[in-house]
Amino acid sequence: MPYMLEFALILVGFVLLVVGADKLVDSASSIAARFGMPDRVIGLTIVAVGTSLPELVVSVTSGVGGHADMVFGNVVGSCLANILLILGISALISPIPLSRSTRRFEIPASIASVALLLVFANTGGRISLIEGVAMLALFAAFMVRSAVVGTRAKRAQDMSDVEPLSAADARVLAASSEPAAGGAGHPDLDLADVKVKQRNILVDLLIISVSIALLKVGADFVVNNSVAVASGLGVSERVIGITVVALGTCLPELVTGVVAALKGNIEIAVGNVIGSNVANVLLVIGAPALFSAVPYDTTYNVDFVLQIAFTAALLLCALRKPRNRVGRMDGIAFTFLYVAYIVASLLR
Repeated sequence: MPYMLEFALILVGFVLLVVGADKLVDSASSIAARFGMPDRVIGLTIVAVGTSLPELVVSVTSGVGGHADMVFGNVVGSCLANILLILGISALISPIPLSRSTRRFEIPASIASVALLLVFANTGGRISLIEGVAMLALFAAFMVRSAVVGTRAKRAQDMSDVEPLSAADARVLAASSEPAAGGAGHPDLDLADVKVKQRNILVDLLIISVSIALLKVGADFVVNNSVAVASGLGVSERVIGITVVALGTCLPELVTGVVAALKGNIEIAVGNVIGSNVANVLLVIGAPALFSAVPYDTTYNVDFVLQIAFTAALLLCALRKPRNRVGRMDGIAFTFLYVAYIVASLLR
């Protein structure tokens, strides 16, 4: 089979990225806890950023290597997979609540971040150093706000206007979130509920060093072999970035979202996915610009406008029955739209 080795190395690269990001977050959280950072703040900052580490490392490696199409393709592909595929599949399992903070802050912030990216990219044809710094500063502000509000917010108040599930959906959710043998269900789990285990600081520093190496090697495997496949098959790096690379780097979010829905932890889905999209746009595109300007192809305008439209569609879901939830019919529509988008991208 042609390119079997390259696809195998891409898969190995994804595994290294996921393992490296997971261990890096664990050890960084342990060190932060040792210095007195509250668990809730760790969950809303370090762990939240950790979900975007695969995209970040792949994009920095692509940007430094001169593969700008891989940077933007990875970002927009991951963001659309987060909204349409991950939320779509999760909503098929159980309707997902849209909390007040998600509707009033995370969704508008995500739309604004993409709008800012489009302004920067279309005024100079690239993301410059100054624009990259501005995007990173805005991302830092977003994280500070999330941490501050997250430590103050009362879950009952934030979810007070979400319409209850139907009796049938409530029975399904109750059955899926029952404690398994030898364990317990966690229906209220979110990033703010992270419990951090502290280890010896030298062990954590060693793990962080090894994790960074895994991230670098994994990113090199993904980028170099994706470029080789694109070149050999005669397809653009844009298509490879939107499909293979984007799906691979967002696999942790996909698995987490589906498992959370199956276990009844559905309240984490929308806020975490939208927060990940803000990180993808501001952090993952802003960081490569620190090393060199990232050229922008205006063909991505269509993709980013679609991202804005699909993110805004979440607010429309809040107006349908059940109110302030992403329902099963919405999940079917989102999943279909993702498949249609991928097919259209392959044909463009």
